[in-house]
This record gives sequence, structure tokens and C-alpha cells, in this order.
Amino acid sequence: MILDIARHKLYEAFLTLVIIALATVVGSISTPDTVAMTDAMSAPMGRFIGEFEVAHPILSTILGFLFIVYLSFIATRSTVRSHLYGVNSFAAMTLTPLMIMGLAPQGAMLSTILLSWLVVEALRRLFFAFGSEERQHAIFSAMLAVGAMPLLDSFMFVALLATPLILVSLRCGLREMVICIVGALIPIFTYAYVTWCGGGGFASALAEPYHNMMAPSMLSVEEYFTLPRMVLMGTMLLAMLLSMVMYFRNRLALTLVARHIWGFAISTLIILAVALVVLPSPSAASFVCPAILMSMFAPMFFLRMNTLIAVALYILMISSAVAVMGIS
Repeated sequence: MILDIARHKLYEAFLTLVIIALATVVGSISTPDTVAMTDAMSAPMGRFIGEFEVAHPILSTILGFLFIVYLSFIATRSTVRSHLYGVNSFAAMTLTPLMIMGLAPQGAMLSTILLSWLVVEALRRLFFAFGSEERQHAIFSAMLAVGAMPLLDSFMFVALLATPLILVSLRCGLREMVICIVGALIPIFTYAYVTWCGGGGFASALAEPYHNMMAPSMLSVEEYFTLPRMVLMGTMLLAMLLSMVMYFRNRLALTLVARHIWGFAISTLIILAVALVVLPSPSAASFVCPAILMSMFAPMFFLRMNTLIAVALYILMISSAVAVMGIS
């Protein structure tokens, strides 16, 4: 049954992914959101991506579609390779684009999709690092993605501040610690150097991501947190919480690597949730990042829960996402 996403065959998951990705990018080009675009442009690279999106809407739509398909594939592949659920499932291939469809702001869709791609790239490389002895290249490339996140969304400077969690979770030695820190700092130092070459201040560009993180966001709570979007957030959060309960009840059935990944993911989710509440800078795109993380672990609920309940929750989620696109 195509509504039972936990037991999708590959072609069913891919078909659902294509439909959701098309609906997401077409809806974004037809309903621009200038407030969301302005908020995205406060980030260093967000302004350039926003200008590109305005100047080339058709090309941005095509790129957005391709990136959604690609990041959903690699997110699903990483969950299957890491054996996060005990059995294989393509559910993440449906849940990941669904979160982008329902939570991403319409006016800064391309920037949000690229941010989601960085999140998935960082996670999949860190997942590999948990289970491999030759992991220096995976740690370095993962931290490059983490370091680039604040350039697309000011709030995601939090990811850089969470570097100690990555070091502790991976049990990094001195060499890996140096690789991790250098990889995280390269994107910001590169941005500062390019700014300096263009006549700007090196130190001010270096400190810009931190100052942007502490600056108030232009996010309108009344406009963003509509009823369908809150229902979507609530159902995904419920699925994630129940997945965590099922994980703790059956964690010994998973591999040691999978248990380490689950522990890291839960800790990361707690840090992001606290930061969303405490910091003044969350934009609409900021809420997509923890949702992407949850979409990779929530399939545990869809696999182990009664099929009728799981299908009902999925119908509620996809109905909410469609309603969000309809009222945007």
C-alpha cells in the first residue's frame, strides 16, 4: 500500500519523492514570500542565493527539484547503511521532502533546500565516521558542511558551537580533533578572505555569522505558525518522540554503531530545540534543520507501530503539508 511508507518499495518511495519535490518547487515559484527572502538575505551567502533566485526563477526551480531528490536519496541511503531501524526502510525518502514542503518558506526556497542539503551531507558523513576506522576524510568533509551552514542561515552558527558534541560522540583523538576544527573554520575564513579581497574588513566578516546569530529575526510568528504547519510540526515531533521510546525499549536489537548514532542524534536534537527557544535569530529555514534530522529517525515509529495508526499519522502529515502550500 503506497500510504504505508515504512514498507514502500523503491519505486513507490521514488514516485512519492518526485511528486512532493515537484509540488514544493512549483508552489514556491508561484507564491513568493518577500519577508522570508529578506530574512534569508541576512546570512552572508543567503543574499547571493536570494538574488540568483529572483533573477533566475525557472533555473532555481529546476535546481531546487534536483537538490530535493538528491538529498532525499542520500538521507535514505545513510539510514539504510547505518541500520538505524533494525530493518531496512525507504520511509526517509518520503519524510525528508515532506518536511521541506511543509516547513520551508516560499520566498527563500532555494536557500532552504541548500541548507537542508548541507545538513544531510554532514549527517551522512558523520554516520560513516561512527562506523569506520579510516574516517578522517569523512570528519573533515562533514565539518566543512557544518561550517558552511551559518553562511546560509544565521541561526545555524549553533551547529558550529556544537562541535564539542561531535568530538565527544566520535571519541576523536588529537589528530581528528584538529581535522574537525580546521574543517569547521575553513568556510567562514574563506568568506572572510573573499570579503577582504573585495575591500571589506577581514575581522568584521569573520565575526559576522556570530553577530547575525544574536540579531533578532524578521520571522513573523503569526504568519509562519499557521494551523497546518503547527499540525505538521506536532505530528513529526510526536513520531520522533515515539521513535525515541521504541529505540530505548529495543536498543539492544541494534548494532553498536547504530546506538552511537541514535545517541548523537538525540543530543543534537535537544541542542537545536533549546537554541530555537533561547536565541532571537531563528528564521523559517531554521525550523527545517531539526525536522530533516527527525525525518531520518522517525521511520522507527512507522515501522514498529500498528499499520493503521502509522498510515493515519502519515495522511495527517501530508494533508497538513498540502494545506500549508495551499494557504501560502
